[in-house]
Amino acid sequence: MGVQTLSVVAAGTSVLQTNAFDSENMSLPLMLTHAAKTSRLLGAQAPSNILRWLTTENLTSNLHHDGVAPDSFASNEHLASLFSVLSTNQDRRGREFVSTIEGRVHPIYGVQWHPERPIFEWGADEGGINHSAHAIEAMQYFANFFISEARKNSHSFPSQREEEAALIYNYMPQGRSSYQ
Repeated sequence: MGVQTLSVVAAGTSVLQTNAFDSENMSLPLMLTHAAKTSRLLGAQAPSNILRWLTTENLTSNLHHDGVAPDSFASNEHLASLFSVLSTNQDRRGREFVSTIEGRVHPIYGVQWHPERPIFEWGADEGGINHSAHAIEAMQYFANFFISEARKNSHSFPSQREEEAALIYNYMPQGRSSYQ
């Protein structure tokens, strides 16, 4: 995730529009931009069936009222020079927001939607989550892509002790329901 944070940090100012979008608990298809065709994430290496599903089916799980409008993104010279907008979406009122970005030079990616939810979040209050086979396979594509990108990084912890201190297993999981 991270479109909101990446956009604000890269822009150097708040391009975030708070409480401007009605996109809580809804799955949407991606509306790809021209930049998506030549991107690392959604370009030629992305399986054609995954791209077809992502653009024709309600697969991306959205849970937000805040977001970045495409014109706000494009009008911030610094932000637009660092990131390409790969997709947008429209909320229930037809208001367009940036939904997928990719670093123009560096392997930095951000999505406004939640690729983890279709695969991992189940329960009685799961509104807006598509658990279809297509949703699972598409979200797995993103997981595999991000893992592949992370493996290109040669950084490591200086010691096993420091690595163990940073592990997620050192923290108590917190959830909002008995399903988590």
